[in-house]
Amino acid sequence: MRAGDRDETLKSAAMLTNKLRTSLTRPFAKLRKDEGGIAAVEFAIILPLMVIFFIGTIELSQAITVDRRVTKIASAAADLIARTKQTTRCEVEGILDIADEILNPYDAAPLRMSIGNVVSSAAPPIQTTVSWAYQHNGGANGSNLTTGNTYPLPNGVVDAGDSVIVAEVQYNYSPLIFNEFITTNLQLEETFYLKPRLSAMISYTTSC
Repeated sequence: MRAGDRDETLKSAAMLTNKLRTSLTRPFAKLRKDEGGIAAVEFAIILPLMVIFFIGTIELSQAITVDRRVTKIASAAADLIARTKQTTRCEVEGILDIADEILNPYDAAPLRMSIGNVVSSAAPPIQTTVSWAYQHNGGANGSNLTTGNTYPLPNGVVDAGDSVIVAEVQYNYSPLIFNEFITTNLQLEETFYLKPRLSAMISYTTSC
């Protein structure tokens, strides 16, 4: 083979090799420049976190709404009873029926409430005793607000010889929308104290 022919052959081989290399590497070069797959992977990683955050935000807002209504029930019940000089079991039951309306549209079944009149002794040592109490839906769990029981009060709530209406409200909140994901219930509680407005204490009869 002449030198010229050999050079032409080498040139042709080099050109063929370059074409082959280009044809083999072109798809990988496109993949290197394509970032769409990276975005999809990032979204797949972030999506579960976004869902968890979304669920938590909705349930937290629902729980805060119910908690505010529990507070409103305690204050409203104590306020209505504190406006009277005497009351009956039926009147107290009627007042507590308002709780269902305040909670609406939330379920009223988990609501438990104890309400009563706590009287302070006139002379030292000061003792505070429950003169009467009413239990709604079995009363608040663990409550000491039962007729005849000693009931400790925070300092400054009642003076010697006076009394105070005490309303204890509990609501066992369970997730409303995503209960399949959130299985733990939240115990919402509120205690409200209010002095009688028309007398030192409020009398109570169990009859209607």
